[in-house]
Amino acid sequence: MADKREPTELERVEKLFAFLQGNVPKDCVIPVEEVPNLTPDQAWTVIWYLGNQYWQVSDDIGRCGKCGELYDTAIEGTHLEEPPYHLCGNCDGDYYEDDDE
Repeated sequence: MADKREPTELERVEKLFAFLQGNVPKDCVIPVEEVPNLTPDQAWTVIWYLGNQYWQVSDDIGRCGKCGELYDTAIEGTHLEEPPYHLCGNCDGDYYEDDDE
């Protein structure tokens, strides 16, 4: 029997992010009228609040200000002093390349 690995913090937050937008996991039974249906910005605000007020989400999870994807800030990405304040690893190279033009 193969060991099932634990999901990473990023995977767990991505699952919550999707859930808050109405993507209910198969193993979860919720009445249709109670399924959340937030926008990506609203869902991220909930996650940010849980992390900053209740420490239920790692500080290492960020949301890219360019593409909107979640990423692990301990592994990748850039923090800027001006908008878009946070960039994932895929977008930070594009951001600096755009500056050269």
